[in-house]
Amino acid sequence: MVGVWHKAHPIWLKILAPFCVDAVEGAGFGWLDWNRGGPYVAGAAIAAAGLYQLSPLKQACLRHCRGPLRYIVHGWREGRSGAARMGLEHGLFCVGCCWGLMLALFTLGVMSLFWTALVAAAIFAEKVLPRGERLAAGLALVLVALGLLVAFAPAYVPELTEPAPMGMAP
Repeated sequence: MVGVWHKAHPIWLKILAPFCVDAVEGAGFGWLDWNRGGPYVAGAAIAAAGLYQLSPLKQACLRHCRGPLRYIVHGWREGRSGAARMGLEHGLFCVGCCWGLMLALFTLGVMSLFWTALVAAAIFAEKVLPRGERLAAGLALVLVALGLLVAFAPAYVPELTEPAPMGMAP
């Protein structure tokens, strides 16, 4: 039975996708359509990710995420529940560090291997390279400029895949 579902699920996705798009439009989210407000929403999300790069919260989370040994030494908890709590707390620091870049990754990287690789490289550099935390200001500038470009001139963004209008099944 699992084998049958595995072979059939792409068919079900193709059948259900137009209904999901119609549900999104019917729920009042039609303004997110790329031909309506989509570029402005995407551009604002990318610019917001850039501004977050400069925030003290981002810097604090990045410090914790870059150096987990200090957290382990000072925040040690005994037992399985302690380990789970430590993992959850440290994971929250990592999410706090990278949610803006992940938002940019989602916004730019949908169907674009180029942008996926570029944003992933930026995240890697910021978290792993020596003095990677100093990249935040440059990344902020690039993301805000890119957000403005996506919002007002998306055709000039290299390798940006503009989505098909809502309701248009492939």
